[in-house]
Amino acid sequence: MAGRVTLINSSLSSTFIYHMSMYLLPKTITEILYKQRRKFLWQGNSLKKKYQLVKWSKVCQSKKTGGLGIKDIKKMNISLLCKWWWKLQYEEGLWQSIIRAKYMRGGRLIGAIKHKIDDPPVWSDLLKVKYMYLSNRKIKVKNGLSTLFWEDPWINDKPLCLLHPVLYELCTDKLVSVHFFLSRNA
Repeated sequence: MAGRVTLINSSLSSTFIYHMSMYLLPKTITEILYKQRRKFLWQGNSLKKKYQLVKWSKVCQSKKTGGLGIKDIKKMNISLLCKWWWKLQYEEGLWQSIIRAKYMRGGRLIGAIKHKIDDPPVWSDLLKVKYMYLSNRKIKVKNGLSTLFWEDPWINDKPLCLLHPVLYELCTDKLVSVHFFLSRNA
């Protein structure tokens, strides 16, 4: 059994790592991958069908919490896609320059980027996980140029658009940065 867990983590979980880092895998594909890994874990190379003795969600938990430490494909897929957002925000390079020139014209912030119908599949999949990347993160405002006044949680744990929905609806510029909002209203 321990050998099968090692093989699942080293081979069956990593086979599609390139695809998972570029595309958000459809639910049908992740279910097929889960099924293959479950079958291999419980049956091995035996042709005789065996019962699954533990829930798959429990098996995918870390060893510290009582699971077998098998990697969760869906979580791995989302984290690999979120890494592109992190690279776009914190690193400089050719890829970042192209994305900023094509999708972030006028210095638009990550939170202000919206989906368009003609977006390529890779970019569409990145936009689907953008809100997961933006949620539950701590923001350092610094000069306020890269922080959205209404939609980033820069004062509390929640953004101002959720704390004050009436004011947010009355606002004409919902995607204004903290710097421009404070300099305009000072």
